[in-house]
Amino acid sequence: MDTCPKCNSLLRIGTSFMTFENDDTPELETIAYTNLEMLCLNKECDQYAGENLAEPRTVVETITNRVN
Repeated sequence: MDTCPKCNSLLRIGTSFMTFENDDTPELETIAYTNLEMLCLNKECDQYAGENLAEPRTVVETITNRVN
């Protein structure tokens, strides 16, 4: 589990999205990645994401994982 570097609270996955590499060329294999935006939910923290987690004010970190 990741924690906020400012307040040490556990981070929560906010939004996720996909990114792709080499998807513009047929010669190379397309590589897909999932990206997880990690949010701090501690209202007292400078990194607080806000009430609307779909549109966070601050993203503490983005974790990227290769899918294929």
